[in-house]
Amino acid sequence: MATQQILLGLGGVSAVEVNASSTTNVVLATVFGSDWGSDVEKIYNVPSGVTIGGTGSAAAIVVSSGMAGTLVINVSGTVIGTGGSRGSGGAGSTNTPGASGGNGGPGRDAISVASSGVTINNNSGGQISGGGGGGGGGGAGARSGAFIFLYTGGSGGLGGYGAGYNQSATNGASGSAGSHPNAGSGGAGGNGGSLGSAGSNGSQGNAAAGSSSFNGTPGFYGSGGAAGKAISNAGASWTNGTTSGTYHGSYT
Repeated sequence: MATQQILLGLGGVSAVEVNASSTTNVVLATVFGSDWGSDVEKIYNVPSGVTIGGTGSAAAIVVSSGMAGTLVINVSGTVIGTGGSRGSGGAGSTNTPGASGGNGGPGRDAISVASSGVTINNNSGGQISGGGGGGGGGGAGARSGAFIFLYTGGSGGLGGYGAGYNQSATNGASGSAGSHPNAGSGGAGGNGGSLGSAGSNGSQGNAAAGSSSFNGTPGFYGSGGAAGKAISNAGASWTNGTTSGTYHGSYT
């Protein structure tokens, strides 16, 4: 559980400081409560050995809108966003064109900033990492045909997962063979992105072998998901203080 201390000056409360413990999906307006809208200095520390992770579509740490005063975030531990979902493979069928692969999901940001007056220090040993994008799915292979017979093209492979707090990066899967030697095989899924990197596109499905007016066309590939950012502008700019820690993804 996070610990909070009130720092008193001559005129009363001068600062509110919170030391985080390992948790997920932090919303700083909730952490600071009524002090969020008060004109006092707020300090949020992520100590060494502490990990703040994202598990959904929001950033791992959300600097909410509506803040008064100033905020300093000191990262000596790890803040890491959600990894992107994998794209689906195009299902094999006798349709033409074959089904396209699904797009990989985007990686999510580590810290998003929606209020001004924020300074973020990534101290030596700290890490602020956006999630990797998921890989795109492979397209379905083309059907083949011979007179009145149609043969199903192979299914595209699944894309890989993007790296993040919730999962490790994985490679895309191979597509499957068609139901006949002449039917096209499915395209491979793209690999999931490493922390702060986009996922790879899947591969287009393969054409049918042989010449026949009944042959179809293969499915298109799914696109890789976008990279999550280390720090993102969600309506307000911020100040980079110490930048001696590790970043994965953009933070400018």
